[in-house]
Amino acid sequence: MRFLINLSFSTFLLGFSLTALAADKLLVEDAWIPEAPPVSRVLAGFATFKNPSDKDIEIVSIASSGFGRIEMHLSKEVDGMARMIPQKSLIVQANKELTLKHGSYHLMLFKPAKRYLAGTTLNFTMTLSNGQTQDFSAEVRSSMGQSDNHEHHHHHH
Repeated sequence: MRFLINLSFSTFLLGFSLTALAADKLLVEDAWIPEAPPVSRVLAGFATFKNPSDKDIEIVSIASSGFGRIEMHLSKEVDGMARMIPQKSLIVQANKELTLKHGSYHLMLFKPAKRYLAGTTLNFTMTLSNGQTQDFSAEVRSSMGQSDNHEHHHHHH
């Protein structure tokens, strides 16, 4: 009987710790990259990060084997000039979302391994400030007539 009590308690603790880990996960929706001309050495990346937890989540880096380097940027007007300001991290506030889009926060994807055509899916890994990593994928989309309002919604957890 004591074994069953210990087993039940251990199972409870394991379930509790898995729930605590899941609380720090971001939901990544509508991650996409505009298809670029063949000579492009830098592409942009967009997505919506949703934080369902009750504490802020900080993304400190994003990586992909499809690119030499990825930086997080903010497009902002400074003294009448449009500037891209590198960000050390992106913070997704508790119970809120952060949308990466044209003219705001976005990813700069440097040195693509090859030309990625519309329909290609690329995998990414983001590292959070607590050391956890989380994978997501983004679809390359035709840049013809592309806007920030998409009918496609891809959910990756």
